[in-house]
Amino acid sequence: MSPSLQQIDVLNHRLPLTLASFFRGFLPPVGPVSGCASIRLTILKALLYYGLNVLAILGPRTFLYRLALLPLTLFMAYRAMVSLDFARGFLSTDAGRLEYLNQAMVLTMFTVMTRSLVRTFSSQTPQRCREPSQQLALDAADLTFNLRGVGWNFSASMRVPAPTRSLAPTSAYLVATGKSLAIHIVAFDFLHYFGQLLDPQTVGIYDTTISDPLLRNLRAIVQTLIVGLCIYCAIHIGHDVFSVIGITLLGQSPSQWPPIFDAPWLATSLTEFWAARWHQIFRQEFLALGAKPLSLVAGRPGGVLGAFLASGTLHFVGLWGMGKGTDIRVIYFFLMMGVGVVLEGFWRRFTGRRVGGWMGWVWSCVWLVGCGPLMADPWCLSGIMHSVFLPPIVRPSVWLHKLATSILHS
Repeated sequence: MSPSLQQIDVLNHRLPLTLASFFRGFLPPVGPVSGCASIRLTILKALLYYGLNVLAILGPRTFLYRLALLPLTLFMAYRAMVSLDFARGFLSTDAGRLEYLNQAMVLTMFTVMTRSLVRTFSSQTPQRCREPSQQLALDAADLTFNLRGVGWNFSASMRVPAPTRSLAPTSAYLVATGKSLAIHIVAFDFLHYFGQLLDPQTVGIYDTTISDPLLRNLRAIVQTLIVGLCIYCAIHIGHDVFSVIGITLLGQSPSQWPPIFDAPWLATSLTEFWAARWHQIFRQEFLALGAKPLSLVAGRPGGVLGAFLASGTLHFVGLWGMGKGTDIRVIYFFLMMGVGVVLEGFWRRFTGRRVGGWMGWVWSCVWLVGCGPLMADPWCLSGIMHSVFLPPIVRPSVWLHKLATSILHS
């Protein structure tokens, strides 16, 4: 067949122009990405988001440039979400034990997407609160990786926990951080090990083989508490690790790394728990994309529910990163947290008093633990409890188990 006839034959097999065929024809195919391609995609995505932060700092005059960059940034982040597979980059077999790496990657990419929207359309130009901006490149880097926005004007109203470690000299802070890191790693490992013992077959927090409903629900409550404590320890570990990196490699000050939590177990209301004592890592996008739009429609109750809806969406998408689908109950959990906060607002309006004291503490515990299975069960069913965070040979819980077993059988 001549070249001209080959070209005609190809034209005869063209697809009708639809939205789906357009994206298939003009955008890179979405599929598994690994090796050098994954590195290139990650670097490109990071540079796009960094560039968007540079433009945001430069102010309103860069709006059209941000608007032009936004679609590409969103697409590259989306492509990373659906194509990068970190788990199989480390384990070629039984990669499911490392699926939490993909979950973390999906959460990161979704955060890049939401913050790109915030940087593009926000009417507030990001500015440092205390020290004047002197180097645009360093400011943009800080804006890119400063998850809570500590020291920036858009987080000026955020309650930052008081320092619990000595900030000077830096060596003292690093030593204290090292101790905290070791304590939370050990605590996480024992909690994780206990969770594995309770759920050896990945059946979730509800074990239908337990006939006694009291014991079955008691097990569910214990497993819910374990999941919550594991999340607390894991976030604490990440904060400690990144603070050491920021201080030792990037020359940051310990004051730029205030505590990530403020003793959440002491909260005497749901409002205090979520607005002050729990971590505020995703606060800026929850407010900008959830609270502010819905507050225009339904006032404060709408704003509260909007913020928790945004939070639920983030965790809903993150659960999908575990490779076993996702679960709408995760969104229900956060909406129920919003309902609880709204009820506290009504209580204050009708009584003139805030929820607080020991009764507020009991109320908060009952609401959190009572709704907790909506979050804990999907997480356990995703296989998170059977992930490998530490090799068995270095797990403190395994050491202790072997020691106890040898003593009992001696």
